Amino acid sequence: TTAGVWVLDATPPRMLLVHAEAISSEVLQVTLQLDEPGTVWCAAVEPDSAPAPFCTTSEMQTTSGPLADCHFEAHVKGSSGDGTVFSAEVHEAYRDVDVDVSRIWQKDRLAGVTLEHEHAYRVFCFAEDDWQIQADSAAVRSPSYVSPTGPNKVNLTSAQVLADAVGELRTLDEAPPSFTLLRIQDPTASDSQIVVTFALNEVGTAYCRPVRSDSGETTGAMAVNRILTANWSANFTAGSATILMDNLENVDPSQTYRDDEVAPLASGAQYDVYCWAMDAAVDGAGYRRPNYAAAAYTQDHVGNASAPLGGRTPGVWVSDATPPSLAAVGSVEAPREGVLRLTLQLDEPGTVWCAAVVPDGASGAL
Repeated sequence: TTAGVWVLDATPPRMLLVHAEAISSEVLQVTLQLDEPGTVWCAAVEPDSAPAPFCTTSEMQTTSGPLADCHFEAHVKGSSGDGTVFSAEVHEAYRDVDVDVSRIWQKDRLAGVTLEHEHAYRVFCFAEDDWQIQADSAAVRSPSYVSPTGPNKVNLTSAQVLADAVGELRTLDEAPPSFTLLRIQDPTASDSQIVVTFALNEVGTAYCRPVRSDSGETTGAMAVNRILTANWSANFTAGSATILMDNLENVDPSQTYRDDEVAPLASGAQYDVYCWAMDAAVDGAGYRRPNYAAAAYTQDHVGNASAPLGGRTPGVWVSDATPPSLAAVGSVEAPREGVLRLTLQLDEPGTVWCAAVVPDGASGAL
């Protein structure tokens, strides 16, 4: 009886794609299976339209040697010294494993570079089975056992098929938006409106809320939700956009269950204007995944309107274009000879002057 005779395994493992997506601004994740135990590696490469110094999809090759750039197996297996080894051991056939790729190896293999944010990449994977390891580590071997020359490995064609199934993966946008323009005319052109002209560093939406400067409301009390409930907003795509506000809140009280501040902007009053923004970022599947400006950014002073440092513009005057109304209180009195006294009121702070004139038809030089 001859025990422990191995039947040759000459078939390379088969890679099965389960899912692939960008999970952050610097990480691509590939979930796959093998049809037998083994090890799988994945690496990022540039699309064919990208320039050096990185390997592109069409440059992946089977030719090896010191002068052969983008050798398929060597490039995908990466270099631990350059931080470009991204692999997973598959201990059981048809079991999901995740491979997270966060760097790309340069074509000359001298350095690895962190994946660029919001950038499109292709992913190549390579796999080899555990045939040699299993055979060499068997508890029982036949007298004529000869160690296999090596594991079975996938070829470039199989890797290209998987790469095509994955397609292009774009790293995510995880950076909050910021204002590149935040201008408010002061005093305002209208005596009933504040107009905010703004631009963002990316496509997104801005929200603003006016607060009377004499209201006692502090900067630290201005939460993002309070800005949102004012419901003054505008979308930004390019150039600039405007938000026109004529009330503290742009809401219909009959449509809400809270105490809305229905108060038209007052002429001749000062307002602090707080603005906040979110972008229009999406995930790898195209679903909304917006990034939000920080609350602290909203509370910071705008500084330079053409290069804003924050979202707060304090002390904006709403113009007063209406003349004061003059009203007499009581009748004209003559408290003594040569003196006339009038008691008057204005409907706003101001200064009043009076002068005596003679009636029409009276004689004299006056």
